[in-house]
Amino acid sequence: MTTPLEDKTFWNSQTQTASREELDAIHLSKIRNMVAWAYEASPLHRRLYDQAAVKPSDIVTWDDFHHKLPFTDKPDYLADQDASPNGFGGVALGPEHWQQYFHTTGTTGHFMNETFSQYEMQKAGSQYCYALHDYGMVPGDSMYFCFNWGNWIGLWSFYWGARDFGLQIISGGGLSTEDRIKQIVKLKPTIVVATPTYLLHLAEVALGMGVDLRDSGVRMVAGGGEAGLSIPATREHIGEIWGVGDMVMDAYGVGEALMIGQSCKKWGGGVHIIEDVCHSYVADPQTGVPLLQEDAVGEHVITSYTHFSQPFIKYRTHDLVRRTSRPDHRCGWNFAHLPGVVLGRADYMVTIRGVNVYPTAVENLLGDVAGLTSHYELHISRASGFDRMLVKVEAHPETHIEHGELERHLNAHLRDCLGVRLETEVLPAETLPRYELKTKRIFDHRTDAERPTITLGQK
Repeated sequence: MTTPLEDKTFWNSQTQTASREELDAIHLSKIRNMVAWAYEASPLHRRLYDQAAVKPSDIVTWDDFHHKLPFTDKPDYLADQDASPNGFGGVALGPEHWQQYFHTTGTTGHFMNETFSQYEMQKAGSQYCYALHDYGMVPGDSMYFCFNWGNWIGLWSFYWGARDFGLQIISGGGLSTEDRIKQIVKLKPTIVVATPTYLLHLAEVALGMGVDLRDSGVRMVAGGGEAGLSIPATREHIGEIWGVGDMVMDAYGVGEALMIGQSCKKWGGGVHIIEDVCHSYVADPQTGVPLLQEDAVGEHVITSYTHFSQPFIKYRTHDLVRRTSRPDHRCGWNFAHLPGVVLGRADYMVTIRGVNVYPTAVENLLGDVAGLTSHYELHISRASGFDRMLVKVEAHPETHIEHGELERHLNAHLRDCLGVRLETEVLPAETLPRYELKTKRIFDHRTDAERPTITLGQK
């Protein structure tokens, strides 16, 4: 009889197949240890906990965690960062332990500096091994990286994971898109890693060069930073143009805790939370009350077990997710699942005439309209007291359908599926900018006074 430790189906069968009750017990124990560590080692956390009149010994049950322990948020770390002589906020380990520096991508307008020790980088890399193993990769396979190794941490952690797993590393850093395509065709890597948008861009440029990437020998594509690889229409299109079928691996990351979610091969419409490295739950973005029912949609709140230099405990991500705590995808993983990954942002909550509109829903619907591409932007504004959303999307360069007709088809499809009318604008091909890292999809033109107020409090 095969024991859990001998089961090679999973990267870590003991936890991947543990019951929800077993996992929750492990989480509560880890969280109590993290709270005690942060209170002793991080001046920021001690100050926040003292202000809330809570001591580590007060956190005994889940109710204590949910209703006594205060949330932490990016502004807490930024304020501490600005007041710190070394420019890092919320630190719990001194500079002698720091090995590498990064910062967040700044999508909210202000970079947050991050530092990691060697142990933390190794541990963060392990997050990828669960999915790489599940997709059938083996040591000696090769991974091609399409980014320039800057201060954005996302694909750095993918690099650490590839090394942990024993993959051969091929760097496309510093190369043009055309030169990367030539290198991919020549070296035939097993896996190509990039953001979803850049994977699409590579295929477009390749066709213009007379290169069909379906013949490149690539067996799998992987990436993160955007929702595209878990959007059915985008995922299927990328799998088709790269010739990899369903070998499309998605990774969900929060810069403060790194890539905490990975897709399984059996069901590619979302990611499993890697519960060995992170605890997560969802909360009402208005009240902070935990939403513990199955398939609840709310703001994702996380606690990282891989970041001791800067602890992130009960940390607001501002991502809106749907969380399933007991998934059944026939993959055998019991880790919680986020279908569709990030549905939107709590700070980009858009309610159009009483209907909540998620950006990922719009992207998925674009793929249903023949003649359109996956390149789009959402522009949010407010007029006469109501939020409005303008969807800009590029027409396919080979379509023969007039742009006006495409707009009418798109407008009707969005209205029928979302239950509300959005403004639409179809643009010529190659009109919108292309990005190597995270693509900017959402442009919020509302003033601070016009945006909904999101506050989190105790029950």
